[in-house]
Amino acid sequence: MHWADKIAKEIIASGKFKPYWVDDMKTPSGFAHIGSMLGPVIHSCICRALKNAGSDGVFTFVINDFDHADNMSLEFKDEYGKYLGMSLKMIPSPDPKYKSMADYFAADFVDSIRSLGVEARIISSWELYHQGKFDEVIKLALDNSEKIQDIYKKVSGSAKKEKGWLPFQVICEKCKKLGTTRIFAWNGKEVSYKCEPNMVTWAQGCGHEGKISPFGGNGKLPWKVDWAAHWKVIGVTIEGAGKDHASAGGSYDIAMTICKDIFGYERPYRLPYEFILIGGKKMSSSKGLGIKAHDLVKILPASIARFLFVSADIKSQSNFDPAGTMAIPDLFDEYDKAWEAYDKGRDEKLARTYELSQINKPPEKEKGFFVPRFRDIANYLSQGFSLDEIVGKLNEIKGGKIDDSEMAIIEERVKYAKVWLQNHAPDEYRFEITDKIPEEAKKLTEEQKKYLKEIIKVFNEEDTPESLQISLYELSKQLGIPAKEAFAAIYLSFIGKTHGPRAGMLLSKFGKKKTVERIMEVTK
Repeated sequence: MHWADKIAKEIIASGKFKPYWVDDMKTPSGFAHIGSMLGPVIHSCICRALKNAGSDGVFTFVINDFDHADNMSLEFKDEYGKYLGMSLKMIPSPDPKYKSMADYFAADFVDSIRSLGVEARIISSWELYHQGKFDEVIKLALDNSEKIQDIYKKVSGSAKKEKGWLPFQVICEKCKKLGTTRIFAWNGKEVSYKCEPNMVTWAQGCGHEGKISPFGGNGKLPWKVDWAAHWKVIGVTIEGAGKDHASAGGSYDIAMTICKDIFGYERPYRLPYEFILIGGKKMSSSKGLGIKAHDLVKILPASIARFLFVSADIKSQSNFDPAGTMAIPDLFDEYDKAWEAYDKGRDEKLARTYELSQINKPPEKEKGFFVPRFRDIANYLSQGFSLDEIVGKLNEIKGGKIDDSEMAIIEERVKYAKVWLQNHAPDEYRFEITDKIPEEAKKLTEEQKKYLKEIIKVFNEEDTPESLQISLYELSKQLGIPAKEAFAAIYLSFIGKTHGPRAGMLLSKFGKKKTVERIMEVTK
């Protein structure tokens, strides 16, 4: 049974967590990396599994756009560093199409998760606060500040906050910063605050002191209290968390306790899950580590990108490293196995993985449907085969004519294979002209050098890779040099290898000017 179905079954069997309201959230503080898509896809699968089991499920996704900026993505640090401490919703957008930095990054992330079939209704935290929907929980938090401190200490073992600490921050009426304000008094209607110049290292407050109502969006609760408050305000009954939050005594446990003991709301279903790593490292938007979420569907078709997350065991750390590896061809192979299991009614768990990986409704089963291997297509492309030639090869593998639906898959895989070859394939799949004459080229025979010199005469500017390939082959016959030795002379001279893609494609890629220059160097 797939992990999503196991979770749905456990939730339903418990008789609790009704109505089934699945939720997830993200702070739009920069361009999200692909690891940030794991949570939304996990919650999407759980919601689908609940519905497949005959239960109703609601799925929302909160954009924590009220949060203040305490760090800035590398590409925006210099220009936007002065806004640190302000709510992301109040920081100008790098793109004039959006009203704020929060809107700019949120739109990018929502587009990214939508591309993977995440069907959640989007909720703005800023709007919830400004609509007054948090007013009740804000009052409860301020009235119970001592109890919240006790929860922090009991659950996490942390030291008590300073005397008079109150779990709230307001937007400074003078400098508009949120992350630098400290609340030091609460009279049941208003809070007294100071915008502290040295409270944090990443922003400086203006020193202003004032008194203001905490309601209606004038400020917000701190992260762990805010998380629990969202559950009560929205009605969330199911929300998971990555292991950084879900470790014993962490923010997940603190929020769960505050939810029950302060807000009087039943704890949501607890669902901890592991990270997905890139090249063995945890991804970080602020440090520039990891592939950006919006780039994932540039290197993978949407259903296979979703499969990356759906197929992972959420209780075990997984790793995806496309750079210079066979990770992408391997992922396509795993997806194809799941597709075949679904199509032919084999391996229920694998078939279900395929089903949950689909962006929309799974396709009708077509026993005998031919799925071309991604690595075969990539291999043909690296050798300079045209689309027609690739189709011809696949016709032979299939043992029959490729039909229209299969052709659509081939065209899609050709598109992504080109991206892989250009950006992520290991060196043996990528062929670039060497900076210097390869050492191996110094061992060419006089016969091979003669062949290279004659290439200059037959290489015409108007040649296509195909016509040049024919000319190169005919030239070897005219000179009486075996084609294998002739083409080896080209590969050794240009890429330092004894083999490579079609020679006509290779030289066409380098162009006549570079080709002539290299031949003159090698044969002088």
